[in-house]
Amino acid sequence: MGSTSRARRRGEGAFGAVVGIALLVVACIAAFKIIPLHIKGNDVFDAMTEAANFGNLKPEDKLRWDIYKRAQEAQVPLLLNEIKITKNGSLIRISAKYEMTADVLGYKYQYAFDRFVEKPTF
Repeated sequence: MGSTSRARRRGEGAFGAVVGIALLVVACIAAFKIIPLHIKGNDVFDAMTEAANFGNLKPEDKLRWDIYKRAQEAQVPLLLNEIKITKNGSLIRISAKYEMTADVLGYKYQYAFDRFVEKPTF
């Protein structure tokens, strides 16, 4: 009687381990596809912040072009007319909207970026 109960207990954790490893693999694949979207989005946000820092020194068209060029280098589908720049007194506001898609195991992950930077000009 003792040997049969011991034999049953031996393999009980194997199913949980297989499910856990499968979930870990799926999470890693999803992270591998989604994290680059956020890295590219942060690169565009950095370009917007940098442009806002020089907002008083450069014309709006040059700022818009700098952001657009950096977005194209990062392979972000940001259109030039989607970059809005407004100077209001001592503030500069830069906003950009775009969407990126990642295919994760047959599911289309659509992430909408709506970035906004507001800084004082000196």
